[in-house]
Amino acid sequence: MNEIRNDILSYHEMCDAENVQALQRGINFRLNPSYSVILMSRRSNAPYQDKVHDDGITIEYEGHDVSRRSYGHNL
Repeated sequence: MNEIRNDILSYHEMCDAENVQALQRGINFRLNPSYSVILMSRRSNAPYQDKVHDDGITIEYEGHDVSRRSYGHNL
């Protein structure tokens, strides 16, 4: 697997890198049998507080597909 770090890719470049026609927002489970793809912004002004921990493996992902109008979730 080729690892891409600190690069800004266009949507089409991401699809080409994963050999798929489309990626959905958020988590793309098992695009390949050995991994999933998670799309998230780590910019300082991102609307969600997603982060990758120092171990480079553990992530915190806020659940972008949860409706902001639904009840019973943390914002």
